[in-house]
Amino acid sequence: MLGHMETIDQNTHLAEELAEIATQLQRSFLVELSTEVNRGNISIPQYTLLGFLNQTSGLNMSQLAELMRHTTPATTGLVERLVEAGLIERFSHPKDRRQVLVRITDKGRELVEGLKRGIVRNLQELFKDLSQQDIEAWLRIYRTIIRRSTQQHAANKG
Repeated sequence: MLGHMETIDQNTHLAEELAEIATQLQRSFLVELSTEVNRGNISIPQYTLLGFLNQTSGLNMSQLAELMRHTTPATTGLVERLVEAGLIERFSHPKDRRQVLVRITDKGRELVEGLKRGIVRNLQELFKDLSQQDIEAWLRIYRTIIRRSTQQHAANKG
């Protein structure tokens, strides 16, 4: 049983170290992302919203708010500023004209793709210090984290 307790202690130590590393990485990525989005004159929440819309043909405010994990009024404010900037547009649902949806415009799509290219360049710089095996392990681990996070969010919602 002592071996089991040592493993728990070691895993706790590893989890604490990973928490510190994750915090440092998050700060670093947020600084880089802030730099990139500032070039596009948008906020990180607006960039996130554009990213969701870039993957769909249109969403309503409730769907967007859920994806953003924001309130509907907060999401509506973000949408309003992006509409004014010409990055997204409102349109009526094809089968229910009363329902208003939003979608990304070509201008918004160009902005998102440009920012994404900047993020890719930054990641490629990081990759220079890693082996191919490490890069693939990093991606596998992040996919697992995203999958788990999505499952937890769905479970907490339901």
